[in-house]
Amino acid sequence: MYRNRVEAGKVLLKEIEKGGLKVGLSFVFAVPRGGVEVAYPIAQGIGKRIIPLVVHKIPSSINEEFAIGAISVFGDITLNEYARNESEDYILKVKEEMLEKLAERVKFLGGEFDFMLVKGKNVLVVDDGVATGETLVLAVESVKKFEPSNVVVAVPVSSYEAYEKLVKISEVICPIVDRYFYAVSEYYEEFSQLSDEESKKYIEESFKFSE
Repeated sequence: MYRNRVEAGKVLLKEIEKGGLKVGLSFVFAVPRGGVEVAYPIAQGIGKRIIPLVVHKIPSSINEEFAIGAISVFGDITLNEYARNESEDYILKVKEEMLEKLAERVKFLGGEFDFMLVKGKNVLVVDDGVATGETLVLAVESVKKFEPSNVVVAVPVSSYEAYEKLVKISEVICPIVDRYFYAVSEYYEEFSQLSDEESKKYIEESFKFSE
């Protein structure tokens, strides 16, 4: 159990240092919104700024709260079994709409970044927890397209199912992997919803950590 996201980030930083990974990391990516708050103490400890890695769930045409997959800012898509109930026209339409929103969100967060710089580098991807792994797996795979030397995923807690997916595509630091996982919020005493405005403040503050 973590007190809050910042404390969880400090725990992950210790694990990163213990594993000897601190020196070799070139970039710290965080999945907004919660991942940005977890990444803040990590970025401070490593001496790197936070780069938002924006991905978003794709909503069902019937219920916007229900996800049928995920999309990255690069247009990469992953669809789950529920997407079979959707038409190709709907998928194409929502992809275009989501890409516009993602681009606007990146601009608002101040997350413009030349991903070509990732090639041959060691990078860290941070989130506040993983349930199905759908969104985070897509985030990691979108970064891997730019041919980093190594990708390390750091998350405070994960379901066993999601952890199994992640270790197949990256190195993973995760202090709590639970076979009986219910929800990310269950592992935090304080788990308030973070706004994009608050995320932006963390990102802007992290610029002073850069070497």
